[in-house]
Amino acid sequence: MSNAKWEYKIVDHSNSTSMGYTNPETEEFKENHKDKDWKLEMMNLEINKLGQDGWEMVAANNSSEIYLKRKIED
Repeated sequence: MSNAKWEYKIVDHSNSTSMGYTNPETEEFKENHKDKDWKLEMMNLEINKLGQDGWEMVAANNSSEIYLKRKIED
C-alpha cells in the first residue's frame, strides 16, 4: 500500500485572463495563432506548463475547469 501524499489544484481555463494573460498579450497571441483555435492553443500551452511542473490532469469540467494533482515529496 502506498503512502503517497498529493496536492490538488483546480485551474480555470474559461478565458485568457484566468490563464494569466493580459489583454495585450491575448491580442498578440490571437494574431500569432489566427489560423488556429487560439483559445485551445493557449489552453494546451498552459496545461503543458503545468505538466512540466509535475501536475497530472485527473478530470475536466465543461472544458473550463481542469482538476490536477501532484505528488508531494517528503
